[in-house]
Amino acid sequence: MKKTFSKIISVCLLITMLFGMGIVSSAASESSYVATFSIDTDKASVAKGEDVTVSVNLKTNYYIYSMEVPVIYDGDAFEVQNTSKTSLKSFLSFKGTLAKSYRTNGNWKSPADFYTNRNSNTGYWSKKEVMDRYKIAFASWTADSTLNGGKAVKLANEETIVTFVLKAKKDIKKIDGLIFLSSDFQKTSDFAGGRWFCGRSKTDKIDVNNFVAVGQTLKYEGSAPKQEEVKEEGAFVVNYKATASLKDELNSTILKDYKLKWSSSDESIVTVDDDGNIYGVKAGTATVTAKSTDGKFTKTFDVQVNYSVLQWIIIIVLFGWIWYI
Repeated sequence: MKKTFSKIISVCLLITMLFGMGIVSSAASESSYVATFSIDTDKASVAKGEDVTVSVNLKTNYYIYSMEVPVIYDGDAFEVQNTSKTSLKSFLSFKGTLAKSYRTNGNWKSPADFYTNRNSNTGYWSKKEVMDRYKIAFASWTADSTLNGGKAVKLANEETIVTFVLKAKKDIKKIDGLIFLSSDFQKTSDFAGGRWFCGRSKTDKIDVNNFVAVGQTLKYEGSAPKQEEVKEEGAFVVNYKATASLKDELNSTILKDYKLKWSSSDESIVTVDDDGNIYGVKAGTATVTAKSTDGKFTKTFDVQVNYSVLQWIIIIVLFGWIWYI
């Protein structure tokens, strides 16, 4: 009887520890997390040759981990200004709180991967006439522990987060509808391939190391958000003693146009080879950087090395901590 009781206590303690470590998660649904986007222009109509400033505004009820926003404009009506081949984000002016607290990036080249892969309606967007007409101005923000004291931002009040300038190719009596966001590009729990999302934290803690969720319900153009359980997606995760590829996180245009050099901020946690393959050396977090040899492109990945459930069982139950870690 005593042995049976001891076994029950041991199992209960193990389950409690696993819950505490986040290995066993609760299936309870979460309250709705909402990001409200809007687009403004400084003119309602425009004459040929005049500039139009486009502003993207955002309001959230949660702390933001990372965000990507493709803004679509009619290329027959406008041409993006202030572009540079050496700085793909040169056309963007990042504004407000986010500009001071996040790493920012952008792309004015309308990468083909956006039309052919990164949307849920590729049958439409990959048509040549659509790709030729509609252009995509892309902006992104990623939490950076070296900025703002490592604190993430919640925009309880609407802020302008980025602006860019378009020049009219012809007289336009009504700009409305020629510059827009499309839900086809939205990253959701059912469609992980999208580019438009506003990643949140699992809790309202400010430490960027606690942020694990990316991609959830967005509210835009006054539409009410769907009340649905949010699928949690972590930062890029690789298990201890396992490998994964970061090349899949880069679009085909980048891989074609640039020769990349890969590096890890801490090789005692994660290593990376010349092809972007990472290996989990020990539990922890490190930053992996892909940088083009000409210095024109840089992208960083926050990589977290975790123990699998089986590895935790070995560590805890079989005293694996003595020899396994």
